[in-house]
Amino acid sequence: MADPVKILHVEDNPDNRRLVRRVLVGAGYQVIDAADGLEGIELAVREQPDLILLDINMPRFDGYEAAAAMRAFPALQSSLIVALTAYTNSGDRERILTAGCNGYIAKPIDVDRFPEQVEEFLRGKREYVAPAQQTQYLRELNRGLVQNLLKKIQELEHVNRGLTARTSQLESLHHIGEMITSQLNLHALAGEVLPGLAKSLGFSEIEVSLLSPGVPEPPTRARSSRTEPAGDDGITIEVPMAIQGRVTGRMRARTSIPGLPPEDAEQVLRIVASQVAVAAENARLYEGLQRQMEELRNTEAQLVQSAKLAAIGELAANVAHEINNPMTSILGYATLLHEETPETSPRKETLKLIQNESLRIREIVRALLDFSRQRDFAKELVDIRQAVKDTLALIQRHAVLSNCKIVEQYGDKLPLIEIDVPQCKQVFLNLVTNALDAMPHGGTLTVTVTAAPHDEAIRIEFADTGTGIPDANLARIFEPFFTTKPAVKGTGLGLSVSLGIVQAHGGTIEVASEPGKGSRFTVLLPLPKNKKRSPDRR
Repeated sequence: MADPVKILHVEDNPDNRRLVRRVLVGAGYQVIDAADGLEGIELAVREQPDLILLDINMPRFDGYEAAAAMRAFPALQSSLIVALTAYTNSGDRERILTAGCNGYIAKPIDVDRFPEQVEEFLRGKREYVAPAQQTQYLRELNRGLVQNLLKKIQELEHVNRGLTARTSQLESLHHIGEMITSQLNLHALAGEVLPGLAKSLGFSEIEVSLLSPGVPEPPTRARSSRTEPAGDDGITIEVPMAIQGRVTGRMRARTSIPGLPPEDAEQVLRIVASQVAVAAENARLYEGLQRQMEELRNTEAQLVQSAKLAAIGELAANVAHEINNPMTSILGYATLLHEETPETSPRKETLKLIQNESLRIREIVRALLDFSRQRDFAKELVDIRQAVKDTLALIQRHAVLSNCKIVEQYGDKLPLIEIDVPQCKQVFLNLVTNALDAMPHGGTLTVTVTAAPHDEAIRIEFADTGTGIPDANLARIFEPFFTTKPAVKGTGLGLSVSLGIVQAHGGTIEVASEPGKGSRFTVLLPLPKNKKRSPDRR
């Protein structure tokens, strides 16, 4: 059985294509459809149909151009091409035939006669134009082809300019994407990258608003995108910034290029928004990582410092024990000699001085042992004045050598207070040492112990006449490892540790300072609920 006749129908109107297909397939033909002239040429070259039915009035590439182009292919020079046209003006027949068609069938087609008209051309029917007329219509056809060619060249140039602009924009997006995603600082991203980004993409401005982690997006911004008029010279577009479906913020931009299609602007903005979202998330994670690394470094330094302090404490305890042994002998024999020496002897006063100084050394050693001893946090009800006096006794010699005078002032009938005595002594020692260091050329440290108003706490004030603390440093003095002392004198842990100890007692440390006039540190320690009055000590 012979293959059915293959017919290519080139028609831009889908209704006409369906009608022709139904009529011809019903008559036993094989039909191939093409929706425009360019597709028709491609199918004609590939399929080599027995007949090409070609609509004349088509956009972009009409029937005249399609017929002429088909004849330019060697494989189609002898193909049967029949025009389907509604043209009835004078000269239309000649133009069709001159373009390369072998005849034409008028539109609208007569469905009853249409198969018969097609059959006539397949059996050999051909139409011709007289040679004398052909020259005229050929010249006209060539002129039309040239004009159409120029028009299409202009269209291609316009498309090419658009492609060039889009390529440039894509290159900018690629460069910007690298710049955005490598930025790990949110302030630099908003202050430096986005303004340049807006200019390179044709936006007059770009704004970004970030949501805090775990905060849902406000209901007023629930839509995925928003495009609004922005005057006569552009539009304003807003799109979400999201990572894996989680909205992290919004990006809003205003176009500065008149006539820029909103869909193009929105597409570009969405690409940028996704990159900025990733950059912002990376910056947030990087900042968190930096904080964790800083905390780890601080913890490591605290552990090292704690190990050093523990070693120093153990050494101090050993030294104190070693001093105790000879001091026991010195104090014992000095006491015996003093008791055995007559009152009239000139050595009596000297022996008394040795005895008193030995007792002072013993008290210092005991205080040193108490200070260095490792023990759990344990409160006891004590007279705070005695704890302060014991601490000042440790530092008295250092004060004399530093040409500093320590003035002690104690209130009357102060209530007993519940504290961990060794830890509070450490606080007092830190504050006194800092005060002496702040008076390198001498000065006065006044230590005052009083009851706070309403008898709710004990106030221990350390007021020096030293150099004072600059305002820039005042807010940081309790930060771990912050110090203005030389590396050999300070670790930056004294005030931080002191504040921690006082806060563990439920108290606070207040500070007031004026550069050049000195500083005042006030330790407030709360009283127990059942307060007791101590004996009146002065």
